[in-house]
Parts: sequence; structure tokens; C-alpha cells
Amino acid sequence: MTAALTACACLAACSAGASGTGHSETSDAGASSTMDRIGTPLDSALPASIRDLSFTDSDGRSVRLADFAGKTVAISDVMTLCQETCPADTATLVQTVRAEDAAGRGSGQEFLSITVDPGRDTAAQIAAYRRLFVPPPSNWLALTGTPSTVNALWDYLGVWRHKVGEGPGPAPRNWRTGAPLTYDVQHSDEVFFLDARGRERFVLEGAPYAAKASVPRTLYDFMDADGRRGLQAAPDTAWTQAQAQKVLAWVGGRSPA
Repeated sequence: MTAALTACACLAACSAGASGTGHSETSDAGASSTMDRIGTPLDSALPASIRDLSFTDSDGRSVRLADFAGKTVAISDVMTLCQETCPADTATLVQTVRAEDAAGRGSGQEFLSITVDPGRDTAAQIAAYRRLFVPPPSNWLALTGTPSTVNALWDYLGVWRHKVGEGPGPAPRNWRTGAPLTYDVQHSDEVFFLDARGRERFVLEGAPYAAKASVPRTLYDFMDADGRRGLQAAPDTAWTQAQAQKVLAWVGGRSPA
């Protein structure tokens, strides 16, 4: 492991923050001041043990980070049963994918939403989650895996997770199955960007700003009051789709707009 990277502390039911590990920070002169304000430039090679971890996509196929060599890759941590920031995280990521596809750059990019809750995020669950974003972009994958695989990735990248019991009152129910939820997974919110060589080059920290209209109705109805309030106004620390596209331009060797 290399130097620790301080993550944004977003103290919420499914998005509490803590410090991360597994990164080397850099003051790359190519990163614009705008990018410096929204995240952290990095320059760290992923070890083979991380690149070769085998995840499962929504169609049941095996997927490794190594499969995307030669492409710019964005990796977001997610939980399909999150009631606060994850719907906004995923909505903003998908909006970014669509904008990049419309600009003709999608073939050189891959976007991955990888669960922090492998116990409940089965292939069927993540498939249903992906289908909510109609139509789901072909270069956006939702991934799950065994607990050991998922934990190995997030431990290396420094995504903080903490499993807690549900609070008092009626238990929320899985929006897909209706089953009552018995626990929550608090976690930090990051999006990691890899260049075509498979090196970590940038991390966006904290929750983004997402417009209500970009969140599928099923997820909006599932969100709690705090989550819905987050869609009404963007905090100063929130990153946006436009900023994510600037990061993609820099990581991909293009000048940020």
C-alpha cells in the first residue's frame, strides 16, 4: 500500500466517509485548478492481484479490470439498496456515460458501478438496478462478486464501509423484492479513474449533484428524506457531470474543456 488519501466525510446512512489507502498522490501539472478543487490527481499502478479480481456482471458473466486495458475506466462504489446518495451517484455517472457516448468517445471508455453490499446485491438485484436507467448504456456495467473479492477491491482503493443494523421504526423494504431490510452499509463515496495503462489517475470524492429528473422513479420513491433533500440543492463540495467529463478528458489525454 502507498500513501493514505483523505476521503470526504459524508456522514449519512449509506455514505459515511473515512480515509483511504492504496493510492499515490501527485501534483501533476496537467491537472487544471478546476479539477484540483473537485478531487485528487493520482499516479498509481494497480497490482495484478487487483486487476485480476473476478466480478460478476448483471448477465452473470465474469469481468476483470484487466479486461479493459486500453480504455479509460471510471469505477464507482454503489449499493442498490442505499436510500441516500447512491441513487444520485449512479444517476450522475449514467448521465456522464450518455454525454460521452453522444460525443463519440464511448468506445474508448468503460464505466463500472461495483457494489459494497455483495450479500444482497446478487446478479438479479444489480440487473434490475441497471434496467431502471432506461436505456442502460452498453459501456456501463453493474458488478457484484464474492465478499472476499469485493472487500479486496475496496480495501485496496480505500473505500470505507461499515455494516450497521436498521434503526427503530418500520424497516424499509427492498424496492425489487419487497423483503424487509435488516441492515445498512455506511460507506464513503468515490469515483476512481484509470487510464488506458490501468493506472489510477484521479479520484472524485463525495456525493455529486444530481437533478431529481435524472433519478429513476423507483429509486426516488425508495430514497429517504435526506436523500431527496440532496437532489434539491448542490452543496459546494458536490461534483457534477461536467466536472466528471473534464476528468475523463484529462485522464484520456485530451485537454479538459
